[in-house]
Amino acid sequence: MLGRSSKFALFATVQLVILLSMALYGAESLAQNGPGSGTKLAAVDESTNQVTAKLIADTSAIVPGKPFTLGISLEMIPEWHTYYKISGEAGMPTRVTWTLPPGFTASELLWQKPHKFLDSGITTYGYQDRTLVGATITPPAHLTAGSAFNLQASVKYLACKDMCVPGKASLSLKLPVAESSRGATAANTDLFKGLGWDGPVSSLVSTSHASGSDVVVAAGLTGESLTGSILDAKIKVADGGNQEQSLLAYLAFAFVGGFILNFMPCVLPVISIKVLSFMQQAGDDPKRVFRLGLTFTAGIIFSFMVLAGAVIAVQQAGQKVGWGFQFQYPIFLLCMAAVVLMFALSLFGLFYIQVNAGQDQIDQLASKEGFVGTFFKGVLATTLSTPCSAPFLGTALGFAFSQPPAVVLLMFGTIAVGMSFPYVLLTANPSWMKYLPKPGVWMEKFKESMGFLLLATVVWLVWVLGQQVGINAAMAAVGFLVALSFAVWLVGRFTDLTSGNGRKAVVYGLAAVVLGAAYATMLRPFPELLSMQPPQSAPNSLPNNTTSAPYVVATSTTTTANDAIDWKPFSIKALDEQLASGQTVFVDFTADWCLTCKVNESSFINVPPVIKKFRELNVVAMRADWTRQDAQISQLLQKFGRSGVPLYVIFPAGRPTEPIVLPEVITQDMVIQKLEEAGSSRASKTI
Repeated sequence: MLGRSSKFALFATVQLVILLSMALYGAESLAQNGPGSGTKLAAVDESTNQVTAKLIADTSAIVPGKPFTLGISLEMIPEWHTYYKISGEAGMPTRVTWTLPPGFTASELLWQKPHKFLDSGITTYGYQDRTLVGATITPPAHLTAGSAFNLQASVKYLACKDMCVPGKASLSLKLPVAESSRGATAANTDLFKGLGWDGPVSSLVSTSHASGSDVVVAAGLTGESLTGSILDAKIKVADGGNQEQSLLAYLAFAFVGGFILNFMPCVLPVISIKVLSFMQQAGDDPKRVFRLGLTFTAGIIFSFMVLAGAVIAVQQAGQKVGWGFQFQYPIFLLCMAAVVLMFALSLFGLFYIQVNAGQDQIDQLASKEGFVGTFFKGVLATTLSTPCSAPFLGTALGFAFSQPPAVVLLMFGTIAVGMSFPYVLLTANPSWMKYLPKPGVWMEKFKESMGFLLLATVVWLVWVLGQQVGINAAMAAVGFLVALSFAVWLVGRFTDLTSGNGRKAVVYGLAAVVLGAAYATMLRPFPELLSMQPPQSAPNSLPNNTTSAPYVVATSTTTTANDAIDWKPFSIKALDEQLASGQTVFVDFTADWCLTCKVNESSFINVPPVIKKFRELNVVAMRADWTRQDAQISQLLQKFGRSGVPLYVIFPAGRPTEPIVLPEVITQDMVIQKLEEAGSSRASKTI
């Protein structure tokens, strides 16, 4: 049978492939999807014709000690644009790296005033036709008149129209040295006009590229309703949730949110197993127990850093992601289901070493949890935590996902420290373990019961997969998981420590044949299961946010039964129309892979008192389903400073720019109270 080291080596390999594949996807996505909704991306080509880049100066010569300005002129062909240093909800800022002679220094980049583009509901900031990105260059005070210096710059940009083309150029400019200012004249004056703008992007007016024209879009209040789009309106969250916080405050939110993740339903199965191992280690060497605690922590921190790297990679590719984004990818769900299934089988004893009597040392070794296994339990705990949000975590992540890479790493690292804090504390103080239940035969039964909890997690993962790829593909995935179980059973039951190489080769070969046949007959006919692209629409061509018949009872967006809320399909256009007509609107940002969402919906929203209040106040209910990638939902989440679900927002009738935001963890009374604060719709509406 498989030894513990083999078991966790297999688990480690699969888990690392899953997490690293998500990080690599950020780079691969540039070959298939550009920023924004429904755009395509061409291959990287340094000689693309969309943008012409030139390095110019505002002077004809260098004067020793006198600052001058270098600029990179970017000239775009009609209807193409590049991006400002704040690219907005898509795109990639233009980046410049200077290579200057010794003693020369460059300031921060200087920018001209950008345009605010609104395309398909996506807001970005950038330039059309032509722009200049520059810097103030300060030369040394002592230079030889008549000499010349070569100034170089490397620029990377993203040019977009209906598709996006990343480009780069290496530029150089040779300038002579003048003895004094009289020997240098101004140059390129018109091109440098407006350089140095640093105003707030909120002051910019929206334009659209539709039909090649600039269409001004305004948003505001007319009487008691909204004109334009809520995306362009300046909102004031009623609970003050949009107030600026210091970085230290966000780090505190991240730490507390990470700590609370330990008690969320996604993580409980793995955490329960880890606590069980703490009980088993209570009598061990305190130093070893502490090292195991640090190893578990290292697994958590490593996983969060991989997730942060994936987020940064995707953001650098011009994409927008949120907390739990990897659960929008079918291949990730399939791999996770396989990993959790193998972990469940191990709890039923399938992977445990059985050796001949008399090998006491090996038995003792097998009874102890190894460092490799502990590390990857931390990895699994982190991975399963991502579909859950927690109080304080949403605020921290909403801030992190809009920050530079260094801050993203810092925030994710702080969440990891918060999540691992109780285990470090417990293992650093072994005497505290005496308050845990005493070890005994019951622990073996408890361990096996946790296996059933993990099997329930597999069922949930397959259900989420079915929501994305359809029932037929999901059933094919189930067939593959059964074959995987059989292959693992073959290896576990017909090999052990005493097996010879020949026997192992036969058994492992047979298991490989089983898996190969399962792949060919069950997975290969459904390429959507193995796609590195998240599905953009519901399976079976259903409308956005509309579920198929088997799921109507609990979550249907078309339910009209008397005992349920009538959830309307969500889109920015539909939301704008409801707000413009004077309705009170409740928007539930949710996803099938978000367990916190499902608990809240079943326990505190889809309950008779809340349903009654919806009807009394004629509240329009909308479900923004983020199970699959949806650019409009991502936009509105970002509008409220959030990067993931759940999020609950109530737009009061007559006050749509003063929405009420509920926390991630809600109660029935809280929902009713906030609905009453919002008030009833101004027009009669049947719910």
